[in-house]
Amino acid sequence: MGVVLFCVVVVLVSAAPEEWDLVLLDTAQDVDYLTRVEKDVILELNMVRSDPRKYADLYIKPQIAYFKGTLFSEPGRSIGLRTNEGAKAVEECYQALITMQPVPLLYPEKGLSLAAKDHVLDTRKTGRVGHTGSDGSTMGGRLNRYGKWAGSAGENISYGNDKARDIVVQLLIDDGVSSRGHRTNNMSGAFTRIGVAVGKHAGYGSMCVLDFVSTYTGN
Repeated sequence: MGVVLFCVVVVLVSAAPEEWDLVLLDTAQDVDYLTRVEKDVILELNMVRSDPRKYADLYIKPQIAYFKGTLFSEPGRSIGLRTNEGAKAVEECYQALITMQPVPLLYPEKGLSLAAKDHVLDTRKTGRVGHTGSDGSTMGGRLNRYGKWAGSAGENISYGNDKARDIVVQLLIDDGVSSRGHRTNNMSGAFTRIGVAVGKHAGYGSMCVLDFVSTYTGN
């Protein structure tokens, strides 16, 4: 909401609900090692972390209307998506987000993105899924290749989406994941640093790896 003074008349102007403070939220805008999509993933995360209710109202709630049973058919998509839980998972996500308080913004770390990219490059050709690399590497091991993390760490992986909002929304809804662990990582106030890598995947077409930590010191 904003108050605009024009001449001697006070005019109350409601900011469009889609407006966000991009100067504040786009914390990766000036880095040179991320693609625009990867930067936008961080931006989307900062949008929902800074105002969970607004994000839920704008981008989560409208999806409920696009379900027929477990089939999600959004206007503009040529092929419907078969989900595990249907609209129930979206409704649950919406209710969870509107009760959440804002959490600190995420800031990019090059070492974390390099670790995320390692996992994308390792698994994209084989169609492998999960957090263990073909060489047996773990998330923690990959993070420590490029620096040292402290506090808490977490990793989210999205398959099948190559657009930032689709990636973030998928991980927030967390369809078929009973723990909603991806949503928990996205919205955890314990995390302040992030690395992102988007790439191809043999099985799902595309994938995105997101690595979160509390603090990180690069090599």
